[in-house]
Amino acid sequence: MSHRLPARVALLLVLCVSAVDGAEPDVLRRFRVRPYLLNPAPDAMTVRWFSETDAPGTLECNGQTLTSEPVLARDLDYHDAEPAAMQHPAPPFLHSIRVTKLEPATSYPYSVTQDGETLKAVLTTAPRPGDVGRGGGVRLFLYGDAAAQPESRESHAEWPPSPSLPGGPRPRWAKAYPADETTGYRMNLALMAARAAESLRAGNPAVACLLGDLVENGGEQRDWDEFWRHNAGTFGTFAARVPLAALPGDHDIHGGPASTDPLRDLGGYSGPATLRACGKFAAYFEHPTNGATDERHDGRYWRLDFGPVTLLALDTTNGGGDDGADDTNHLLDRKDAPHIPDYAAGSEQRVWLERELAAARERGAITFVAFHHSPFTSGRRGLPPGSGVRFSEHSGVPLRALADLFRDHGVRAVFTAHEDMYEHSFAGGVHYFDVGVGGDGLRAPHPGLFNDKQIFVADDHAPERWNGEALVSGGKHYGHVEVDVTRKDEDGGFTVTIVPVHVFPILDPANPGTITGWERREYDDVLTFDVAAAGPQADGAATDATAPVEP
Repeated sequence: MSHRLPARVALLLVLCVSAVDGAEPDVLRRFRVRPYLLNPAPDAMTVRWFSETDAPGTLECNGQTLTSEPVLARDLDYHDAEPAAMQHPAPPFLHSIRVTKLEPATSYPYSVTQDGETLKAVLTTAPRPGDVGRGGGVRLFLYGDAAAQPESRESHAEWPPSPSLPGGPRPRWAKAYPADETTGYRMNLALMAARAAESLRAGNPAVACLLGDLVENGGEQRDWDEFWRHNAGTFGTFAARVPLAALPGDHDIHGGPASTDPLRDLGGYSGPATLRACGKFAAYFEHPTNGATDERHDGRYWRLDFGPVTLLALDTTNGGGDDGADDTNHLLDRKDAPHIPDYAAGSEQRVWLERELAAARERGAITFVAFHHSPFTSGRRGLPPGSGVRFSEHSGVPLRALADLFRDHGVRAVFTAHEDMYEHSFAGGVHYFDVGVGGDGLRAPHPGLFNDKQIFVADDHAPERWNGEALVSGGKHYGHVEVDVTRKDEDGGFTVTIVPVHVFPILDPANPGTITGWERREYDDVLTFDVAAAGPQADGAATDATAPVEP
């Protein structure tokens, strides 16, 4: 194993972010959501978009001209408590086309025409299982807690200082992050887009896994509108070239504020509110089927094969017995939410997970697992489940029950979010990464809470260094994890590199808090290990390839 030191990468993002008013440009009068990519396979890709009219659209790709069958997306209506000025007059029409007859790890230009407007991009298929792109690898991006909402445009996250400041005192202005949350998320996506373009030019397919809390309130349509402005709209079009694979977080099933109609219980974690929110998630995403007997559970947990990687995603938003020590949501009773799958022992999702883990080990896949709640954390969700100051209503502690299962099936890493912080832990031969710094808060560890599995946390291990009013290095910033899997020529095995990335704001020393540009930087917690050529793996993951990395 090697442990690569951090690099100050020369990529400079100089992007002017202007204020956004409520008006949408002409193109979005045709496309409510621009075309984006889902469900990558070696021979296929789904292209989805939303329009204002019910007119069919056309997709051209690889010599095929395909016509959509628009469906009114009734689930994408507005909560009656949402500001009228942020509402479209009617739900949009969903267009979804599965493009087939494609070659593995191959790029194809495509164009979508809707109501006379044409948008163009390029899609790249997944490699065959166990294979890589023509450049010798694949790249995955993972992040969580974007918590998109229009209010983020002027909201600056609280910015707790690092415990020690070796580079000088912190300026008085630095109580809030210099960029608002919308800008932080935009820069994060812009960096991923640039890195994806680099990977695709080199012949290595890329995919992005979103680890939950995509929006602030899953039941508020304006928050989903904001999310898609970032990913397939006026803020950016990352998802037009990089397929998205998403799993739900606790905010994604939250209804938002209470309804103004006392007969409609659409606020908070009521059963109708979570059902409404889940309908929106289902309208936007497509994943490989999991075979769930309840069709509402299909797509909420899934398996994605991407070359040598198998990624297993879980829905942990309401698991365990109500109000018990294994309950991840003490605000929602299971009887009120049959539309949300359980992950507890004996549940259909758990049986599916055990079966998929065994199958992945048997075929020698590099297995990653993803879900929202962090089981090992120094954040406030590391408190035990329950209500009150010494407990968490959305605790990640119950997910520790899965640790032995992951160890026994050779899982290489588990990726989570939920805490709005970057933290790396190691338990039972498996690495756990909390990468919840997509675009919302920038939290510090919870006072008095100790994570004995911790290897690295940005708050403690990336101390801030200041030059007057300008931060030079360190600190908590928006970011993601980048995973590169590359083939080793000598033996057919693979090298896996897991890199925690943050977008660093370049501050003007003469103007307090003024951002002049952005850089890609890495935390000093890069993990690299080798994996042998494909073949059945032995039980357990505590090998040299997954030994702990000391901070």
